[in-house]
Amino acid sequence: MAASVKISAPSKINLHLRVYERRPDGFHGIRSLFQAVSLADTIVVRSLKTINTVAIEGSFDCPAQDTTVYKAITAFRNASGIGTGLSVKVEKVVPAGAGLGGGSGDAAAVLRALDALFDTRFDTKELAAMAATVGSDVPFFVEGGCALVSGRGERVDRMVSREDFALAIHFPGFPMGSAEAYRLLDRMRPEDSGEADPAAEVLKAAYYEDPKLWPFANSFEPFVAVDHPAIAAIRSKMSELGAFFSAMSGSGSSVFGVFPTARAARQAVKSLESFGGSSYLAFPLARLPALD
Repeated sequence: MAASVKISAPSKINLHLRVYERRPDGFHGIRSLFQAVSLADTIVVRSLKTINTVAIEGSFDCPAQDTTVYKAITAFRNASGIGTGLSVKVEKVVPAGAGLGGGSGDAAAVLRALDALFDTRFDTKELAAMAATVGSDVPFFVEGGCALVSGRGERVDRMVSREDFALAIHFPGFPMGSAEAYRLLDRMRPEDSGEADPAAEVLKAAYYEDPKLWPFANSFEPFVAVDHPAIAAIRSKMSELGAFFSAMSGSGSSVFGVFPTARAARQAVKSLESFGGSSYLAFPLARLPALD
């Protein structure tokens, strides 16, 4: 058994996000193109001599025991029966409430780290099943890359990921919780809007086309942007700076722009600093980073 494991926890953007009406189980159905990106937290997991102890260190927007990190530890313990004490240190880079899946990425990374730490050798399907008990988006991060995600987020159809563009991501400084965004959507769009809903195969084929031709959209964006006009302003700035495509990610509040080169994206990141908040250069990830 390793003494400790260090792992990178990538985030994601939603290139496309169609949200359907609330289902009888209380969840909303979605159809979304998830793209893992290089903007990432760093997590170090160590075993402790004490039994059942869990010490979590990091800058979170909630108590440690309410984090996805703690929930992932619980899911792993339930599946493995291992109760060894743990120390988990999370170096946060991905902002919370940004629509970038930071918490979900952290949870999946912790599951992978624990599997390596204790050499339990769970396969991808088993890790994904644990991930699904933590949160709807977590199964995607077990493998990362690109995928068409549906259901409430638990159905993940893997795709070959592109690596031929760069990203500027801007977090405007205010969080937008997913629960808040869903409530806003239900209030402002009480019935399914009948918005454009390309078929799964259409979305998958479009992903490999020129980003200037992408038919992608985000169901949340028109409604979130009513209360937060900065989102539309940032998108407009992205286009002005040469983005081939831009959109809000997830339920917000981050906005991303797709650029043809790292240089163009880096210049956009610098220009976006005038909006306040935080700007990041990122790249699409075809595979998850290796564990140390």
